[in-house]
Amino acid sequence: MTTWLGLAIFAQFLFAIAILLDKHIVLHREHIGKPIVYAFYVSLLSGFVVVIAPFGLVSLPSLYVLALSFASAVTFLIAIYALYSALRIAFASDVAPAVGAISAVTTVVLASVWIDGDVAALHIIPIGFLVAGTALISHYHFTMRAFRYAIISGIGFGATVFLSKLIFNASNFYDGLFWTRMMNVVAALLLLLVPALRHVILKGGTHSSHSARFLVLGNKIIAGSASVLSAFAVSLGSVSIVNSLAGLQFVFVFGLTYVFSKWISGPSPRTSHVHAGWWHTAGGIALVVFGLASLYLT
Repeated sequence: MTTWLGLAIFAQFLFAIAILLDKHIVLHREHIGKPIVYAFYVSLLSGFVVVIAPFGLVSLPSLYVLALSFASAVTFLIAIYALYSALRIAFASDVAPAVGAISAVTTVVLASVWIDGDVAALHIIPIGFLVAGTALISHYHFTMRAFRYAIISGIGFGATVFLSKLIFNASNFYDGLFWTRMMNVVAALLLLLVPALRHVILKGGTHSSHSARFLVLGNKIIAGSASVLSAFAVSLGSVSIVNSLAGLQFVFVFGLTYVFSKWISGPSPRTSHVHAGWWHTAGGIALVVFGLASLYLT
Protein backbone atom coordinates (compact mmCIF):
# COMPACT_ATOMS: atom_id res chain seq x y z
CA MET A 1 0.00 0.00 0.00
CA THR A 2 2.88 2.37 0.77
CA THR A 3 4.09 2.60 -2.85
CA TRP A 4 0.85 3.60 -4.54
CA LEU A 5 -0.09 5.84 -1.61
CA GLY A 6 3.22 7.68 -1.93
CA LEU A 7 2.72 8.07 -5.68
CA ALA A 8 -0.78 9.45 -5.10
CA ILE A 9 0.52 12.00 -2.57
CA PHE A 10 3.27 13.25 -4.88
CA ALA A 11 0.73 13.47 -7.72
CA GLN A 12 -1.41 15.78 -5.56
CA PHE A 13 1.58 18.11 -5.04
CA LEU A 14 2.07 18.37 -8.81
CA PHE A 15 -1.68 18.93 -9.28
CA ALA A 16 -1.49 21.80 -6.78
CA ILE A 17 1.19 23.53 -8.85
CA ALA A 18 -0.84 22.96 -12.01
CA ILE A 19 -4.07 24.37 -10.61
CA LEU A 20 -2.36 27.59 -9.49
CA LEU A 21 -0.96 28.01 -12.99
CA ASP A 22 -4.45 27.26 -14.34
CA LYS A 23 -5.83 30.08 -12.21
CA HIS A 24 -3.28 32.50 -13.68
CA ILE A 25 -4.01 31.35 -17.24
CA VAL A 26 -7.79 31.58 -17.12
CA LEU A 27 -7.67 35.01 -15.45
CA HIS A 28 -5.68 36.47 -18.33
CA ARG A 29 -7.70 36.25 -21.53
CA GLU A 30 -4.71 37.02 -23.69
CA HIS A 31 -3.28 33.65 -22.72
CA ILE A 32 -5.76 31.28 -24.33
CA GLY A 33 -9.33 32.58 -24.35
CA LYS A 34 -12.56 31.09 -23.02
CA PRO A 35 -12.75 27.97 -20.79
CA ILE A 36 -13.94 25.82 -23.70
CA VAL A 37 -10.73 26.71 -25.56
CA TYR A 38 -8.59 25.68 -22.62
CA ALA A 39 -10.61 22.49 -22.10
CA PHE A 40 -10.08 21.67 -25.79
CA TYR A 41 -6.31 22.03 -25.63
CA VAL A 42 -6.02 20.19 -22.30
CA SER A 43 -7.84 17.21 -23.81
CA LEU A 44 -5.91 17.47 -27.06
CA LEU A 45 -2.56 17.46 -25.26
CA SER A 46 -3.50 14.08 -23.76
CA GLY A 47 -2.32 12.69 -27.07
CA PHE A 48 1.26 12.76 -25.75
CA VAL A 49 0.76 9.11 -24.76
CA VAL A 50 1.19 8.17 -28.43
CA VAL A 51 4.93 8.04 -27.67
CA ILE A 52 4.50 4.70 -25.85
CA ALA A 53 2.84 3.01 -28.84
CA PRO A 54 6.07 2.11 -30.75
CA PHE A 55 7.44 0.21 -27.74
CA GLY A 56 4.89 -2.60 -28.01
CA LEU A 57 3.23 -1.66 -24.73
CA VAL A 58 -0.21 -1.07 -26.23
CA SER A 59 -2.64 -3.58 -27.70
CA LEU A 60 -5.96 -3.21 -29.49
CA PRO A 61 -8.76 -2.60 -26.97
CA SER A 62 -11.99 -4.51 -26.58
CA LEU A 63 -15.21 -2.68 -27.39
CA TYR A 64 -15.88 -2.55 -23.64
CA VAL A 65 -12.59 -0.77 -22.92
CA LEU A 66 -13.07 1.54 -25.89
CA ALA A 67 -16.59 2.49 -24.77
CA LEU A 68 -15.46 3.13 -21.20
CA SER A 69 -12.51 5.17 -22.46
CA PHE A 70 -14.77 7.39 -24.57
CA ALA A 71 -17.19 7.83 -21.66
CA SER A 72 -14.22 8.80 -19.48
CA ALA A 73 -13.10 11.33 -22.10
CA VAL A 74 -16.55 12.96 -22.18
CA THR A 75 -16.78 13.26 -18.39
CA PHE A 76 -13.21 14.61 -18.28
CA LEU A 77 -13.94 17.26 -20.90
CA ILE A 78 -17.07 18.37 -19.04
CA ALA A 79 -15.18 18.45 -15.73
CA ILE A 80 -12.32 20.49 -17.18
CA TYR A 81 -14.66 23.02 -18.79
CA ALA A 82 -16.65 23.45 -15.57
CA LEU A 83 -13.49 23.77 -13.47
CA TYR A 84 -12.00 26.53 -15.61
CA SER A 85 -15.35 28.30 -15.77
CA ALA A 86 -15.42 28.34 -11.96
CA LEU A 87 -11.79 29.48 -11.71
CA ARG A 88 -12.58 32.54 -13.83
CA ILE A 89 -15.06 33.85 -11.28
CA ALA A 90 -13.79 32.49 -7.94
CA PHE A 91 -10.60 31.83 -5.97
CA ALA A 92 -8.65 28.65 -6.72
CA SER A 93 -8.29 28.05 -2.97
CA ASP A 94 -12.10 28.04 -2.65
CA VAL A 95 -13.09 26.25 -5.86
CA ALA A 96 -10.50 23.46 -5.80
CA PRO A 97 -11.43 21.99 -2.38
CA ALA A 98 -15.14 22.03 -3.23
CA VAL A 99 -14.47 20.22 -6.51
CA GLY A 100 -12.17 17.75 -4.75
CA ALA A 101 -14.68 16.88 -2.04
CA ILE A 102 -17.52 16.37 -4.54
CA SER A 103 -15.22 14.30 -6.75
CA ALA A 104 -14.17 12.07 -3.85
CA VAL A 105 -17.76 11.46 -2.73
CA THR A 106 -18.78 10.65 -6.32
CA THR A 107 -15.98 8.11 -6.69
CA VAL A 108 -16.67 6.44 -3.33
CA VAL A 109 -20.38 6.09 -4.12
CA LEU A 110 -19.77 4.68 -7.61
CA ALA A 111 -16.96 2.36 -6.47
CA SER A 112 -18.96 1.01 -3.53
CA VAL A 113 -21.74 0.01 -5.94
CA TRP A 114 -19.74 -1.27 -8.92
CA ILE A 115 -16.32 -2.38 -7.62
CA ASP A 116 -16.31 -5.12 -4.99
CA GLY A 117 -13.73 -4.69 -2.26
CA ASP A 118 -12.49 -1.26 -3.37
CA VAL A 119 -13.17 0.22 0.06
CA ALA A 120 -12.38 -1.91 3.12
CA ALA A 121 -14.48 -1.29 6.22
CA LEU A 122 -11.47 -0.03 8.20
CA HIS A 123 -10.78 2.61 5.52
CA ILE A 124 -14.23 4.22 5.62
CA ILE A 125 -13.43 6.46 8.61
CA PRO A 126 -10.06 7.71 7.22
CA ILE A 127 -11.71 8.44 3.88
CA GLY A 128 -14.45 10.30 5.73
CA PHE A 129 -11.83 12.49 7.46
CA LEU A 130 -10.10 13.19 4.14
CA VAL A 131 -13.31 14.18 2.37
CA ALA A 132 -14.59 16.27 5.29
CA GLY A 133 -11.24 18.03 5.58
CA THR A 134 -11.19 18.74 1.86
CA ALA A 135 -14.66 20.29 2.02
CA LEU A 136 -13.77 22.36 5.09
CA ILE A 137 -10.66 23.90 3.51
CA SER A 138 -12.87 25.90 1.15
CA HIS A 139 -14.56 29.01 2.56
CA TYR A 140 -17.16 28.81 -0.23
CA HIS A 141 -16.69 32.47 -1.09
CA PHE A 142 -18.15 32.19 -4.56
CA THR A 143 -21.44 32.80 -6.29
CA MET A 144 -24.13 30.21 -6.90
CA ARG A 145 -23.02 30.13 -10.53
CA ALA A 146 -19.48 29.18 -9.51
CA PHE A 147 -20.85 26.59 -7.08
CA ARG A 148 -22.89 24.97 -9.88
CA TYR A 149 -19.73 24.76 -11.97
CA ALA A 150 -17.91 23.22 -8.99
CA ILE A 151 -20.61 20.55 -8.57
CA ILE A 152 -20.54 19.66 -12.28
CA SER A 153 -16.74 19.56 -12.27
CA GLY A 154 -16.56 17.43 -9.12
CA ILE A 155 -19.05 14.87 -10.41
CA GLY A 156 -17.26 14.82 -13.75
CA PHE A 157 -13.83 14.21 -12.24
CA GLY A 158 -15.20 11.60 -9.84
CA ALA A 159 -16.86 9.71 -12.69
CA THR A 160 -13.67 9.96 -14.78
CA VAL A 161 -11.50 8.42 -12.06
CA PHE A 162 -14.09 5.69 -11.42
CA LEU A 163 -14.25 4.82 -15.13
CA SER A 164 -10.44 4.70 -15.31
CA LYS A 165 -10.41 2.10 -12.54
CA LEU A 166 -12.92 -0.03 -14.47
CA ILE A 167 -10.67 0.29 -17.53
CA PHE A 168 -7.55 -0.75 -15.60
CA ASN A 169 -9.44 -3.72 -14.17
CA ALA A 170 -10.43 -4.80 -17.69
CA SER A 171 -7.00 -4.31 -19.30
CA ASN A 172 -3.60 -3.24 -17.97
CA PHE A 173 -1.97 0.04 -17.00
CA TYR A 174 -0.42 0.87 -20.39
CA ASP A 175 -3.54 0.01 -22.39
CA GLY A 176 -5.75 1.90 -19.94
CA LEU A 177 -3.49 4.95 -19.97
CA PHE A 178 -3.17 4.98 -23.76
CA TRP A 179 -6.81 4.53 -24.73
CA THR A 180 -8.27 6.89 -22.12
CA ARG A 181 -5.91 9.64 -23.30
CA MET A 182 -6.49 8.96 -26.98
CA MET A 183 -10.23 9.15 -26.41
CA ASN A 184 -9.63 12.55 -24.77
CA VAL A 185 -8.17 13.63 -28.11
CA VAL A 186 -11.16 12.22 -30.01
CA ALA A 187 -13.62 14.02 -27.69
CA ALA A 188 -11.71 17.28 -28.17
CA LEU A 189 -11.72 16.96 -31.96
CA LEU A 190 -15.46 16.27 -31.94
CA LEU A 191 -15.94 19.78 -30.53
CA LEU A 192 -14.69 21.14 -33.86
CA LEU A 193 -17.75 19.64 -35.55
CA VAL A 194 -19.87 22.32 -33.87
CA PRO A 195 -19.43 25.51 -35.95
CA ALA A 196 -19.80 27.94 -33.03
CA LEU A 197 -17.32 26.03 -30.87
CA ARG A 198 -14.90 25.62 -33.78
CA HIS A 199 -14.84 29.39 -34.31
CA VAL A 200 -14.19 30.09 -30.62
CA ILE A 201 -11.51 27.39 -30.31
CA LEU A 202 -9.59 28.36 -33.44
CA LYS A 203 -9.82 32.05 -32.57
CA GLY A 204 -8.56 31.41 -29.05
CA GLY A 205 -5.63 29.37 -30.31
CA THR A 206 -4.48 31.90 -32.92
CA HIS A 207 -4.85 34.97 -30.69
CA SER A 208 -2.75 33.61 -27.85
CA SER A 209 0.89 34.66 -27.66
CA HIS A 210 3.88 32.34 -27.99
CA SER A 211 4.69 32.82 -24.31
CA ALA A 212 1.09 31.96 -23.42
CA ARG A 213 1.25 28.75 -25.44
CA PHE A 214 4.54 27.86 -23.79
CA LEU A 215 3.02 28.49 -20.36
CA VAL A 216 -0.01 26.30 -21.15
CA LEU A 217 2.21 23.55 -22.56
CA GLY A 218 4.54 23.62 -19.54
CA ASN A 219 1.60 23.54 -17.17
CA LYS A 220 0.06 20.60 -19.00
CA ILE A 221 3.35 18.71 -18.77
CA ILE A 222 3.18 19.14 -14.99
CA ALA A 223 -0.51 18.17 -14.89
CA GLY A 224 0.10 15.28 -17.28
CA SER A 225 2.89 13.92 -15.09
CA ALA A 226 0.60 14.16 -12.08
CA SER A 227 -2.18 12.45 -14.02
CA VAL A 228 0.06 9.53 -14.99
CA LEU A 229 1.26 9.07 -11.41
CA SER A 230 -2.30 9.23 -10.11
CA ALA A 231 -3.49 6.77 -12.78
CA PHE A 232 -0.71 4.36 -11.84
CA ALA A 233 -1.72 4.63 -8.18
CA VAL A 234 -5.36 3.94 -9.16
CA SER A 235 -4.30 0.89 -11.17
CA LEU A 236 -2.42 -0.51 -8.16
CA GLY A 237 -4.74 0.37 -5.31
CA SER A 238 -8.13 1.62 -4.21
CA VAL A 239 -9.65 4.25 -6.49
CA SER A 240 -11.70 5.59 -3.57
CA ILE A 241 -8.64 6.15 -1.41
CA VAL A 242 -6.58 7.68 -4.21
CA ASN A 243 -9.31 10.15 -5.13
CA SER A 244 -10.03 11.03 -1.51
CA LEU A 245 -6.39 12.10 -1.21
CA ALA A 246 -7.29 15.09 -3.39
CA GLY A 247 -7.59 16.98 -0.11
CA LEU A 248 -3.81 17.04 0.05
CA GLN A 249 -3.77 18.90 -3.26
CA PHE A 250 -5.67 21.74 -1.65
CA VAL A 251 -3.47 21.75 1.43
CA PHE A 252 -0.58 22.24 -1.00
CA VAL A 253 -2.57 24.89 -2.93
CA PHE A 254 -3.16 26.91 0.22
CA GLY A 255 0.48 26.61 1.28
CA LEU A 256 1.82 27.58 -2.15
CA THR A 257 -0.68 30.45 -2.41
CA TYR A 258 0.46 31.76 0.96
CA VAL A 259 4.16 31.53 0.14
CA PHE A 260 3.88 32.95 -3.39
CA SER A 261 1.00 35.38 -2.77
CA LYS A 262 2.92 38.29 -4.36
CA TRP A 263 2.97 36.49 -7.72
CA ILE A 264 -0.52 34.95 -7.64
CA SER A 265 -3.56 36.84 -8.91
CA GLY A 266 -6.26 37.69 -6.40
CA PRO A 267 -6.24 38.70 -2.73
CA SER A 268 -3.56 37.28 -0.54
CA PRO A 269 -4.57 34.45 1.80
CA ARG A 270 -3.00 36.53 4.54
CA THR A 271 -6.06 38.77 4.38
CA SER A 272 -8.93 36.96 2.68
CA HIS A 273 -8.62 33.66 4.53
CA VAL A 274 -7.82 35.12 7.92
CA HIS A 275 -10.81 37.48 7.78
CA ALA A 276 -13.02 34.56 6.78
CA GLY A 277 -11.87 32.59 9.82
CA TRP A 278 -8.49 30.93 9.94
CA TRP A 279 -9.94 28.03 11.92
CA HIS A 280 -11.92 26.99 8.85
CA THR A 281 -8.81 26.23 6.82
CA ALA A 282 -6.80 25.01 9.82
CA GLY A 283 -9.55 22.57 10.74
CA GLY A 284 -9.76 21.26 7.20
CA ILE A 285 -6.00 20.77 6.98
CA ALA A 286 -5.99 19.00 10.35
CA LEU A 287 -8.70 16.58 9.21
CA VAL A 288 -6.86 15.82 5.96
CA VAL A 289 -3.60 15.16 7.82
CA PHE A 290 -5.42 13.04 10.41
CA GLY A 291 -7.17 11.09 7.67
CA LEU A 292 -3.85 10.43 5.91
CA ALA A 293 -2.24 9.31 9.17
CA SER A 294 -5.20 7.00 9.81
CA LEU A 295 -4.72 5.39 6.39
CA TYR A 296 -1.09 4.63 7.17
CA LEU A 297 -2.02 3.20 10.59
CA THR A 298 -4.70 0.94 9.11
